[in-house]
Amino acid sequence: DLVYVKPEDFDTSRMGEMAREVSRVNASLKAEKRPYLLIGPGRWGSFDPWLGIPVKWEDINGAGAIIELRTADLKADPSQGSHFFQQITTHGLPYLTISEGDDDFIRWERIRKYPTIQETAHLCHARRPSPMLIKCNGRDSQCIIA
Repeated sequence: DLVYVKPEDFDTSRMGEMAREVSRVNASLKAEKRPYLLIGPGRWGSFDPWLGIPVKWEDINGAGAIIELRTADLKADPSQGSHFFQQITTHGLPYLTISEGDDDFIRWERIRKYPTIQETAHLCHARRPSPMLIKCNGRDSQCIIA
């Protein structure tokens, strides 16, 4: 499963609404025991809603991997994981920062082809036909998700 903030509907003034939507989808997927890839702009868990979606750990604790995006509209410095550091390291959770426009990228056209399970004002919950493979190399700051 993938849960992502729809790039075309992203609005920094709506970060609080996005956090509530993420929390509800997380609770649903956690109840189904379905880990998911969470993708969204800015810093996850930022106290400043102008820098990212202000979730708490319990709002995203069902995620199997998390991506924070640096976009043209939101150029918050990458998180160092301090707000979720203990939980992320304890659970061995891949936590990635992608700066779109650099060598990093997300193939949105591929993601949008997956069947939509649920859609909210700001989020899309999609399901792949097969499990994702995530390979991360922290020493070289490289990752591929296939």
